[in-house]
Amino acid sequence: MAIILNSAATNNADWKTQFEFTDSETGEDIDFTGASIEVEVRDFDGCARIVASTDNGKVAITGTGIFELTVPASEMSALAPGTYKVGGVYQLNDELISLFTGTLTIIDGVARL
Repeated sequence: MAIILNSAATNNADWKTQFEFTDSETGEDIDFTGASIEVEVRDFDGCARIVASTDNGKVAITGTGIFELTVPASEMSALAPGTYKVGGVYQLNDELISLFTGTLTIIDGVARL
């Protein structure tokens, strides 16, 4: 079963969000221990704008079934207001599994520090 994510963030602050996933068959939280997780934001031309992963430290597994995504404001500021494609996958025990796909709407955050 595919999960569709439609979310919004501003381009003047950190994009920080927490995800929680359960196994659709058992209802149990997915154990991400030892998994590699990646979340990508792409424009509609297919160009990667943000790549966040457990490898680059922008994705942190914080508990059973839970991971946190943190993209700093310095990267978010490079995104023009508009809609982008977003998707997430994880790899564990030689299996590559889709977590979600959808859209991310970037809103002009106006205020800047």
